[in-house]
Amino acid sequence: MMCYTMYLNVLTIMGFAVIVAVIGHILFDKTGVPESIFMILFGLILGPLTGIIGLHDFSGLINHVFTLSIVIILLESGLTTDIHEALMTMRTSTIFTVIVLFVTSMICSGFLWLILGWSPVASLILGVICSGTSTLPIMYFTRRLKLNPVVSQMLVFESVINDVTIITTVTLITQAVTISLSPSVTVLNIIQYLVVAIVLGFAFSIGWTLVLVYVREELSLKYLITLAVSIILHSLAESLGGSGVIAVMVFGIMIGNLPEFFRTRLYIRRRVLRFFTAMDVMQDEVSFLVKNTFFFLLGVMFNVETVTLRVLIIALVLTGLMIVSRWLSYRVIGVFDKRYVDDGLIVSLMVSRGLTAGLTAFMPVEQGLQIPPITDIVIVMILFTNIAATAGFMIMNRGLDK
Repeated sequence: MMCYTMYLNVLTIMGFAVIVAVIGHILFDKTGVPESIFMILFGLILGPLTGIIGLHDFSGLINHVFTLSIVIILLESGLTTDIHEALMTMRTSTIFTVIVLFVTSMICSGFLWLILGWSPVASLILGVICSGTSTLPIMYFTRRLKLNPVVSQMLVFESVINDVTIITTVTLITQAVTISLSPSVTVLNIIQYLVVAIVLGFAFSIGWTLVLVYVREELSLKYLITLAVSIILHSLAESLGGSGVIAVMVFGIMIGNLPEFFRTRLYIRRRVLRFFTAMDVMQDEVSFLVKNTFFFLLGVMFNVETVTLRVLIIALVLTGLMIVSRWLSYRVIGVFDKRYVDDGLIVSLMVSRGLTAGLTAFMPVEQGLQIPPITDIVIVMILFTNIAATAGFMIMNRGLDK
């Protein structure tokens, strides 16, 4: 009876969590505050603050939601990454993303290592986590601000591809640190880690292409079956000593660009386009559900006792350093391309962090790395960066309206 009651309570709470997420999504369209903030606060209220639910109630769910969220965000990023556009018209955006990754990682990790005395590895991991932006708030802000179109395009594209760059970088750092072997063997293991993932990603994408083209044109539940293939790929790559993250990334990018690959074969191209058109609605809803479940659990897992003044100051300083690093990176781009000279302030303030930051904060912990309260710092940082970006948006928007 007790088990049944607990099960019912968890289901009821998850039902309310979905309703809060939908309300948050509606408010996001009006205010620009992401629903992730509402979900973290909802989890925080029901969990650590009131004790209505405990972390043990979701102990069997957390790892699965974590893995599923990683797979979904990488599959989504891959499906929306146009290789041709990335290599040609978005070259500057890609360069900007890499510069931001490098500059932010160095500045933030330098602060943690040299000033706070963290270990170099812990400093570098959190520095990398600090370098990304969240897609939904960025798209909301850029649509409503009168920015140079190339700047808006750059910000949106950066927010898409940095999901992949950050997760991949943290994965490689964690892998290098957790392998306690000689340097040469470590390098060989990392190469194997990459090669296995890339080969499997290509192999699965080729197999899935054959399914789309030759087996059946009208597959039911298109997104769910593609997601299922991605989950199997992730698990297989991990079991063979490769990176499930990189394998899913390669798979997503390959199948996401199938319409371009079959550009000269119109019959096949039409089949593939119909498949992806039918995927969109289901993809949005499944992604919405899983991502917001993760943010809710993030709030439940938040340890209020560890949120000291020190943690708040660290998160606040890191937020300020992110703004500075984005300003410096944008200045570098402006030296080589004069289209990126104006709008420096708003580009600097677009620091919203979200799902990727939350996910990557747990990756070292999953591998057994003991890092100072990184998860608590990242949760506070998600709140601070979204507040900073929203405040910057409101100030800039009022200034442009006058």
